[in-house]
Amino acid sequence: MKPRPGSLDALLKTLVPAYGPPGRETGVRAALRTALRGVGRTREDALGNLHLHLPGSGPRLLLVAAMDAPGVIVTRVESGGTARIDLLGGRGAAEAIGSTVLFADGERALVAYDRPASGKEGGALDSSSLYLATGYDKTAASKRFPVGSVGMLEARLDRLGDQWRASSLDNRAGAAAVAAAVLRSGRIPYDLHVIFTAQSELGSRGAMTGAFGVEPEMAVVVELAHVGEAKDQSPVTLGEGPCIGLKEHGYIAHPQALEMARKAAKAARVPIQYLVREEGSSDAGAVRRAGPGVPTVLIAIPARKTGGPDSLVHARDLERTVDLVVRLLATPPVPKPVPRARTPRRGGK
Repeated sequence: MKPRPGSLDALLKTLVPAYGPPGRETGVRAALRTALRGVGRTREDALGNLHLHLPGSGPRLLLVAAMDAPGVIVTRVESGGTARIDLLGGRGAAEAIGSTVLFADGERALVAYDRPASGKEGGALDSSSLYLATGYDKTAASKRFPVGSVGMLEARLDRLGDQWRASSLDNRAGAAAVAAAVLRSGRIPYDLHVIFTAQSELGSRGAMTGAFGVEPEMAVVVELAHVGEAKDQSPVTLGEGPCIGLKEHGYIAHPQALEMARKAAKAARVPIQYLVREEGSSDAGAVRRAGPGVPTVLIAIPARKTGGPDSLVHARDLERTVDLVVRLLATPPVPKPVPRARTPRRGGK
């Protein structure tokens, strides 16, 4: 069955393959503009963040999702037409091997690596071992893949049973969930600002500048979090609902925002899990520290790594994330207490 326009499935199929490595988010930004056309006012800032504003008379609520995806940058072209690269984003060298890299002009190349001289494959690889097999000689490769060119690990979205699989689900799953939630929402009792952040893979750069400009009174960050690795012993399970982040590097949940998310989950009948990460981070920390500080809650979509470039996300977790965000956007803010006027004493004292 063909998914209806604006559905989560349709958004995933549009956003996942869109070109958009860190700092070059042109394709995914255009796809989001098209998906959200007519919903509110959109603009792009100097760093490449896409802002969507739905004006309202309530408190300023900021909703954040990253939109870039892991990529590579060409550092030099060698005599045989191969191109040396460095990685952009949260992928290890071994995970990138065998990936096809897509460039803005449609050129493609294959990530390969230098095998150890001993012939043994043991030991950790680093990005200095990686190169692009371009299929051209040096002259042609230098023109088609000049130094400084940035490409994205090409993503193909597949449905494997109840799970989605693609290399760019981090960060496109969160962007799709936020876009779907905004499209499904009715009246929103907030002055809502939505930011699809750029350069999240390079250290939450877009979230830091974007949140500073909005000066929100509360923020909700939707991200994908890899959990359940063998060494991690994570209690989080795919298919059991989205996570509410309690702690990660540079972030701890604000009590007011945490309680708001818990109440929304209960009202939406969405089961939730809790995420604590000793390693890794999201845009939540950058938003939390913006300006004088922003009460922030992190909603994390649980995912697993495959050992290669792809991630696995349960379809039910994605749908429940959308339901949770829709309920958050519909929940009226808690009114601030109004101080009582003092009654003057007799005699004017």
